Amino acid sequence: MMSGNELQYSLIGLSVLAILGLVVYNLWQERKARKHAEQAFRSTHHDVLLEGDAEPVVPPAPGGRMEPGLRAEPAATPAQSARSATVASLPTQPARSTQRTQRQQEPVLGFEAQAIDCAVSIEAPAGVSASALFLAGQEVLAGITRRLQWYGWSDLDAQWFLIDARTPGAINRACVTLQLVDRRGAISEVELDRFYQQLQRVCEQFLAVPRLPARNDVLNHAAEIDSFCAEVDVQIALSVVAQKTSFSGTKLRALAESAGLVIGTDGAYHARDEGGNTLFTLANQEAVPFSIEQLRHLQTHGLSWVLDVPRVANPAAAFDRMVALAHHFAESMGGVVVDDNRAPLSDRAIGLIRSQIGQFELQMDRQSMPAGGEIALRLFA
Repeated sequence: MMSGNELQYSLIGLSVLAILGLVVYNLWQERKARKHAEQAFRSTHHDVLLEGDAEPVVPPAPGGRMEPGLRAEPAATPAQSARSATVASLPTQPARSTQRTQRQQEPVLGFEAQAIDCAVSIEAPAGVSASALFLAGQEVLAGITRRLQWYGWSDLDAQWFLIDARTPGAINRACVTLQLVDRRGAISEVELDRFYQQLQRVCEQFLAVPRLPARNDVLNHAAEIDSFCAEVDVQIALSVVAQKTSFSGTKLRALAESAGLVIGTDGAYHARDEGGNTLFTLANQEAVPFSIEQLRHLQTHGLSWVLDVPRVANPAAAFDRMVALAHHFAESMGGVVVDDNRAPLSDRAIGLIRSQIGQFELQMDRQSMPAGGEIALRLFA
């Protein structure tokens, strides 16, 4: 016969076993029910978000940031290069629907506007008056001496347009471009930092967000353009010097006008193309500039003819015309055409110069910066 304590311990043990059995049974039932539910609701359809051949989900692209970058070109001869670099196109975001296509595209500025500029995209989600943005930029950025251009993006036309103080309406996206290089050289780090800081101030006035390109990338790009540019920044100069008597201003004026040359504000005669662009200039070698009044009593012993190669379309043809006129003036006024060493200019020397001009022109073409084109005129201003 069990004692009272043994009976008590037996009952406790049986209770524990019963509880454990109940827990195991419940777990088994739960597992069985879950398996049944999985079978009942299993789908045979493919999950397009997980399948390998599904269309990738493209994250929204930044709102117009433009990263300038030098395009690779064929190797140039050691003595050749040009002030040119192409800027990589902005990425575009594939549109998911025709209604969202225009707004989701990353708009791309024209090549001429990108190639030699730092381009900063500006997002204004709440909208901003185009004219107000331009005027604020003019005021705050007044100390920037490099060329600035302001653009607005038209969702309706899906294109950029220049904005100024008279542009009507509001825009949600703008872009400002800063020219990086001109004949003064490349932009400095101090200049770029000032531009970034002042542009940030402009944007804060309109709750807009500028997307500033990395400083080092911009400065490196500017240095590459400037280095390349320095090698084709070439001016060809010829001189016509008097042999016995000085040249008369009245005779000079008659010859110049008969050749179609026109006096410019710089005190030199200009030969111009049909578009009014200067092909070459004729200036006084002495200190007195040309003017209609001054030519009446001018006497000079030398004339300078100058061709600015990168600023002239078809510079080789312009050179030939300049040489022909220089010889015509020399014969008519009793002078001689000489080189920088004051030696008579030979046909062989003329041929060598023409060949070099052709090489410079070819190199500029290879860099998508033709001589006399828009980019060249901006860089060599």
